[in-house]
Amino acid sequence: MALQGRPWLGGSGSVRSVALSADGQLLASGGGADGTVRLWKTETGESLAIMHGHTGTVWGVALSADCQVVASAGLDGTVRLWDARTRTCLGILRPDRRYELVDITGLTGITTAQRAALLALGAVEHESVANERLGQA
Repeated sequence: MALQGRPWLGGSGSVRSVALSADGQLLASGGGADGTVRLWKTETGESLAIMHGHTGTVWGVALSADCQVVASAGLDGTVRLWDARTRTCLGILRPDRRYELVDITGLTGITTAQRAALLALGAVEHESVANERLGQA
């Protein structure tokens, strides 16, 4: 194997996680703030693919036993499943977001910071009300 002395880098120069195939021929890596997952040919160190999709750092990668699927977990809170052959995203797994699509239009008794936190957690507020709150009616 030609791993020694080769620059196995993530997109921004760091690697946070690697997975090696059972036969030792394929390496998946994730890291850096660019949200990429990379596939490498271990024999030559050749970069086979760069898969883009995460909106933050990739913290973990795994390969299926048959090396057909790559799984990646990112700081963006998602797990993405990739087709190792076509390098396309097969699906995105997201955790339940308790406030997803909860309408907080007209909600009173909360601070501006609390409202911002609810919106960041997926709550919605109708634009006309939000503009009135900002004095932009």
